[in-house]
Amino acid sequence: MILSPRATGRIPLRPPAGLPRGEGPLLVRYEDVAQDGRLGLRPLSHAIGAAVWRALLSGDALAARLTEEGILPILSRLLIVAGGGPISVSAACQASGTFALRRALDPRGEARLSVDMWAEVDAPMGRTWGPQPERAGERIPIGAVYGEHVLTRPFGPPEARKVGQLPWLSPLADRAWAEPAELEALPDEAQWLGTEQVGTELVFGLGHTDSNQHVNSLAYPALLEEAALRTFAPHGAAVRFADFVELRFRKPFFAGERCRLVLRPYACGEALGAVARFVAPEDDRPGRAHAYARLELVA
Repeated sequence: MILSPRATGRIPLRPPAGLPRGEGPLLVRYEDVAQDGRLGLRPLSHAIGAAVWRALLSGDALAARLTEEGILPILSRLLIVAGGGPISVSAACQASGTFALRRALDPRGEARLSVDMWAEVDAPMGRTWGPQPERAGERIPIGAVYGEHVLTRPFGPPEARKVGQLPWLSPLADRAWAEPAELEALPDEAQWLGTEQVGTELVFGLGHTDSNQHVNSLAYPALLEEAALRTFAPHGAAVRFADFVELRFRKPFFAGERCRLVLRPYACGEALGAVARFVAPEDDRPGRAHAYARLELVA
């Protein structure tokens, strides 16, 4: 199995040339590898932690100064591609990646500074049990991740939280702003399979949160995948694998808050997909969702 060109084509996998690169092992748990040997989306998300956060930013002077000034990079967009394999649960998975500090103009024309990260993961082919595949031991790509992190003062006063410029930073390269609500659009070469489906109300608990004091970003794709599997049950979803997810965040949810997932299914070639928004039950006005997502399943 190889990474799908359909999925990899959706994310900016190629960072600008000349950036520093970091490497690190990606630890895999038994439950991270599906029965057919593909590594799931959730463990792949940690590749930027292994290759960028720990390998490059843990000792970086710029990162240290930002932290001293109360400025943190808050994840605003995350894309993950999975599907390479098969691999064993004991495989030595290796992540490599890089980062760039860039600037984007939001819809109001305000500059926002962002730390963008790319990571790729490879591992030797193999199986946990039974006969080994042909080319066993050969290292192959098994996934890729791209993340955008908006610089923010999350614990500062409201008027000082946005970071549009820092006088001690050199000019930055610009990139397009990823508007969260745009993710609800139908992907290229796809067809809707039905109308919107409004899910049951969810409640976030303390176990959904992280040290940034809000619901962790990886709570959303898990909820979406479960909803998509229920939606596509008549299409054999139980034996399908989620090989692509994109998340865009407008504002966080917090422990104790209620959420409703609104989903619309589509087909894209042999893949089944769903776009979704995570909304506060009392406010589902256009563009007001807390988070937007897109997930695709393949055989």
